[in-house]
Amino acid sequence: MLPEKYRLKKKNDFARVMQGKGGAVSSCLILRFCSNQTEVSRAGFVCSKKVAKKAVARNKIKRRLREMARALWPNVKAGYDLVFIAKLGIADKDFAEIKASVENLLKKARLLK
Repeated sequence: MLPEKYRLKKKNDFARVMQGKGGAVSSCLILRFCSNQTEVSRAGFVCSKKVAKKAVARNKIKRRLREMARALWPNVKAGYDLVFIAKLGIADKDFAEIKASVENLLKKARLLK
């Protein structure tokens, strides 16, 4: 789990990131990002009912994404807000495939140190 200072929580923060211009797409994830005015990067995770009908499945997907972000967080550049959006088919992927997808998205967006 990411420490609290690295998490996006407020609706306004999510809306600002979604309106931002930065983004990258993979087969099972979408990454949206924009710069913030702080010295730390923050992340938020979205999984809609279209992806998984049951809350248990949606929460499992978000837990996996949070764990992958936590593992990669020391390598993420500071000063950005990130939102990872799950796409259809992510529930069928295993942990290693999703982790590779997260890493590739961060590389595409040039957010890794």
